[in-house]
Amino acid sequence: MFYRVRQFIQAFHPQIDSSKITWALNYLSPEATTLFLKQSKTEQLHAIEVTQSIIMAEHPLAYSDFQSLITAALLHDCGKSIISIRLWHRVYIVLMQKMPVSLWTRLEQGHTILASPLKMATQHALWGERLAQKAGLDPKVCRLIREHHSPQTDLGRILEQADNAH
Repeated sequence: MFYRVRQFIQAFHPQIDSSKITWALNYLSPEATTLFLKQSKTEQLHAIEVTQSIIMAEHPLAYSDFQSLITAALLHDCGKSIISIRLWHRVYIVLMQKMPVSLWTRLEQGHTILASPLKMATQHALWGERLAQKAGLDPKVCRLIREHHSPQTDLGRILEQADNAH
């Protein structure tokens, strides 16, 4: 509950210290930097928190896996940059997650103002993968972005766990 209240306040007026942006960009290639900077301030802050959580957990990973995971963590929601997300969209999505899946599906397939946020919520991982592929990022990073809500790999599970915690 308190997590959602904090999330709401941050979404209402996201503030990111420029040193955090600089910190994040140090992990990214120029192509990945472009994707990161296209994200909203809210998504950038969330991505930094997810990434810091992964780093602090000190998972025993090979260097290349660690680099892929960190890049994916900073970009895992980059697909959301395709659609302008308003605060009411975020609140609506959180509320809809408590509703029956059949209601979500019916609303998402409609052509109303209520469909777009739900489509973004279910499709942003795929959109993010496509953006990362188009930017020429490593296939492992692209796959991690795609699977961050439905992991198929150990790295994907680490990313999902960190994402769910923030």
